[in-house]
Amino acid sequence: MKKLLLTLVCISTLSAAFPAFAGPDWQLINQGRKAKQAQMMQGANKAPEAGMDHQMGQKMDHQMDPKTHEKMDQMMKDCQDMMKK
Repeated sequence: MKKLLLTLVCISTLSAAFPAFAGPDWQLINQGRKAKQAQMMQGANKAPEAGMDHQMGQKMDHQMDPKTHEKMDQMMKDCQDMMKK
């Protein structure tokens, strides 16, 4: 009886550990890569000729508080001055 129980425990342990021995699912990984690449291509096609940075900059300007925008401009000027030194 003890050997039967031990055998069943060993079999269940090995069956639970089997996916670790099987390795990665390369088909699923490649499918995810292709989907991400297609998504990036769609995003690139939607961007205007001026570039996405310009579009994102416009969105950021509308969302920002005027005081925050002034602080940002001042910070940019300070950074440029520091870089010139």
